[in-house]
Amino acid sequence: MDKKNFLSLLERYQDGNTTPEEEQMLLNYLDSFQTEQDDQWPLALGNSEALKKDILDGILQNMGNEKSNNNKLPKRFSSQKFLKYAAGITILLGSAYLFFEIDDHKKADLPLLQPENSIVLKLDNGSTDVISENDRKNITDSQGNVVGVQTGNTITYAQEKKEQKELVYNELTVPLGKRFDLVLSDGTSIKLNAGSTIKYPIQFIEGHNREVEIWGEAFFDVTRDEHHPFLVTANNVQVEVLGTKFNVSSYPEDDDISTVLVEGSVQLTNKNRSDLDGSMVIVPNQKASWDKNSQEMTIEEVETDIYTSWTNGRIIFKNIPFKNIRKKLERRYNVTIINNNQALDEKFYNASFDIETIEQVMKAFKENYSIDYSIIDNQIIIN
Repeated sequence: MDKKNFLSLLERYQDGNTTPEEEQMLLNYLDSFQTEQDDQWPLALGNSEALKKDILDGILQNMGNEKSNNNKLPKRFSSQKFLKYAAGITILLGSAYLFFEIDDHKKADLPLLQPENSIVLKLDNGSTDVISENDRKNITDSQGNVVGVQTGNTITYAQEKKEQKELVYNELTVPLGKRFDLVLSDGTSIKLNAGSTIKYPIQFIEGHNREVEIWGEAFFDVTRDEHHPFLVTANNVQVEVLGTKFNVSSYPEDDDISTVLVEGSVQLTNKNRSDLDGSMVIVPNQKASWDKNSQEMTIEEVETDIYTSWTNGRIIFKNIPFKNIRKKLERRYNVTIINNNQALDEKFYNASFDIETIEQVMKAFKENYSIDYSIIDNQIIIN
């Protein structure tokens, strides 16, 4: 973010029109001004550290206002009050971690405010960064070296080879209701579905397999490299490819882990078994499923569009039980669906949606399948 954008964002903050992600961007920008850069700081704005504290105070105050609904409080309060109540605020926020500078010779850690629906990038040293989907910025490692670039809803890692003796990992978490894309250092493209986390190296090393780990769902378009197989680990299942397109779904709450192949070929291995029955090879238009309970793997012919449509913003249900439909809708729209009609869960339905809101989706189910429901806040209650 340059100074022009910063000043514009600061003005919006003063007017109370910034999002939590934008406020975190303000803090990040303020923290970039070190002592040796004081000549670059706009003097009209006063002391940068004082302004940073003021913004932090405002963010915490706004969050407190949301907790107490319409109790309007002044947007700012003094730094002394902030320090006095810091411990209590930390407990209340739960996921908000407040770090303060205790050594003038060390760079202060930034306050980390992570709204529940934030996309979060975790670096190799454990520090985290909130990712705003509309941002454009460099992605750095824990040492401050630029390793990639974020452009909107995509992070692209640098493909130039650097001397690196050991693998350095990043971990990206996408909350319910959102999607995000990655391009790894080998050119492999990954689309992450809602409620998913992926762990991956910021740069692959010559002579080592390309390995990533996924919790949730992702679509992979793997760059072919015959000398470096690409391995995806999802729970106890490992998918090995050289170059291909496939979808992996491994949500913790699902009964199975599935891989749907669109192009190429892949080998799936049950990591808990060493016998030949623990591995299978699938071809395009096949789906391999590993049952978490029986520990068995099965293969079936499928229409791949049903399983990959989410990458284009669509969602397709074809002869699917309602209990599975509920899970997919909850992830996509970040809602909770409470079903009081248990017999409904075992019924099979067909439907497809793209730009519809959750209200429109539920209305369609009501009109076509006579499903009665009510919506209260972020909950859908089926009667």
